[in-house]
This record gives sequence, structure tokens and C-alpha cells, in this order.
Amino acid sequence: MGIYSRLGGAVLAAAIAFGGTMTMPPKAVADEAAIAEFYRGKAMDLIIGYSPGGGYDQYARLVGRFLGKHIPGNPSIVPRNLPGASSRTAAAFLYAKAPQDGTVIGTADQSLALAQVMGDTALRDIDTGKFGYVGSPTMENNIVITWHKSQVTDVEKAREIAVPIGATGGSTSSQYPLIMNNLLGTKFEIIMGYPGGNDINMAMENGEVDGRGSVNWGSVKPLGWVEKKMINILVQVGLQREKELPNVPLLMDLAANDEDKQMLRLISAPTTIGRPIFSTPNVPPERLDALRKAFDAMVKDPEFLAAAQKEGLLIEPISGKQLEQIVAEIVGTPKEVGTKLAKLIGVQ
Repeated sequence: MGIYSRLGGAVLAAAIAFGGTMTMPPKAVADEAAIAEFYRGKAMDLIIGYSPGGGYDQYARLVGRFLGKHIPGNPSIVPRNLPGASSRTAAAFLYAKAPQDGTVIGTADQSLALAQVMGDTALRDIDTGKFGYVGSPTMENNIVITWHKSQVTDVEKAREIAVPIGATGGSTSSQYPLIMNNLLGTKFEIIMGYPGGNDINMAMENGEVDGRGSVNWGSVKPLGWVEKKMINILVQVGLQREKELPNVPLLMDLAANDEDKQMLRLISAPTTIGRPIFSTPNVPPERLDALRKAFDAMVKDPEFLAAAQKEGLLIEPISGKQLEQIVAEIVGTPKEVGTKLAKLIGVQ
């Protein structure tokens, strides 16, 4: 069985239940003094696969401000935006060009593992399962939205009226409206190429597009759009409904048959990855372990939590080991299932 039928089991339950003590598997770990000596005085790079101002950028910069405090040796962390190809540019840099010693971490599209399964040519030289996953500060559903001035206020209207909707590229921002067009009969006209979510937000406000193909629910709430009735939430994408969105349908629940539901469940699964923070492949195990422990300590740090609350960012953390397991589940999806989904959303 693949991710579409198994993620609701142990892996997802563990991710949702995160918050207690995480028991790591036995490893030969260098003593903390050696780790501290390595990181002391260093400046780590934090590569952000999108332009400034969007959800990935906000969460990454929050992590960048506090993670070094919990890494032995207390290195500084310098955020560096590297947008392009819906974060594939950043992923390629982290995979093949960045130092492999634990001094570079980054964030990129939560659906990279799924894109790999679907045969995305931009990822032909990348195995997402080999990244060193550190953790994710949040795990929330994504939503498909239109601006309040749009004629499309729900999925039924989206089946009747064609409207332009903004996307960054071959990420969830184009995948969701594409699969909705193919399986649900919607008529979204997808405008791709925006550097990041903030750019699409500006395009919506200026009337350039009618909506966004994907945005994280946790990134929307701080903007005040819901309270001011500035957006229409057409559908939420995840494996269970957000408590605050009880009346917004799940994408996979709109399927006309079991086969379609299988595809919609598969494309919904990466929401459990949230806003992943990961390092390069081949990081020495003791350093990856130190980064993971630092992340686990950071998400319990009162200063970190207070800063997140001040910025309106919700913290629902997932450990690095859990991310590693979820990615492995997705990458293990049967090839024929990934190929079928790829055809539905036009992956080349």
C-alpha cells in the first residue's frame, strides 16, 4: 500500500501527536563538546526557496532567529532567499551544490517528494528522501481561495465561471487547481511564474488574478482576510478538516468515485509535511542529530513561541525523524499511481 491509503495510520498519528519527548534511534553520536567546537563562530546559511514575505519565508525566518540558540556552539543563521522554479532552484542547490557538512539548511515546497513520484523533470537529479530533515514548525491544511471581488465564491461557481488564479509554478499552487479542473470540472485559468505567495497576494489585491491555487491556512489567518471577509475559501486540502474550517469541504471528499478519491488523497498527503526545514544529503549523522535536537528544543522555547504568536504564526511542530518517515512513505508510492496523478496535473 502507498501513502494514499496508509498515511492516516501510524506516521500521520505520530505527526499530529508530536509534542512529547521524541526517542531517537541509537546512533554513534559525537559528544556535545565536539559538535559545539564545530559550530562555534560559524554562520549557517538558511536557503529559502521563495521570495520574501510569503508563508515559507515567514516560518523559515522565525526558525532562523531561534534555532542557533539551541545548536551546540550557537552559530548564527543567515536567511538567504533563492526563489525560482517553485523552490526547485533552492532544492537543487541544497542537494548538489551546498556544503554537505551541516552548515546549510533550507526550506522548499512541501510537495517535492510527491513531485518526484510523479516524475517531475526538474527533480530528475534529486532524491528528496536523501535530504537531512530537521523538522517543521507547523502542519496545517492548504486552502484554495478567491478574492472577495471574484464571481467564483465556491466550487460550484468555479465549475461555471473561468477565472485567472495565481501560482508559483509546478507546486501545489498549480497542482490543486489543475487536478480540480480535471477531476471536478472547475475552469481555473492558471497563471504561473510568480516568485512567491506574497507576489500572488499583491496580484489578487490589484485585480491581476482572482485567487491563489494554494496557500497555507496558518499563513492566511494573520492577514486578517477572514475576519474582514476579503477572501472566499473554496476548498481545504489535507487529510482532515481544520477545526476552524468545519464547513469548508476537503478536496478529497469532493471526489466522484473511489479512484478519483485515491488521487485526491495522494495529492493531499504532503500537507502533513508543513513548512519543512532540512539540510543537505550526507550531513554527518551526529550533526544532523544535533540539528534535530536543537529544533525539538526550539519549538518548546517560550521566546520562540512568543515570537510566533506575535507574528500570528501557528506552531504545530513535526520532528525531523517524522518528516523523514512521511517523505519515505510518499516516495514509496507505486510508480503507476504517481504516473497517473502526473497525467492528471500535467507534470512533464
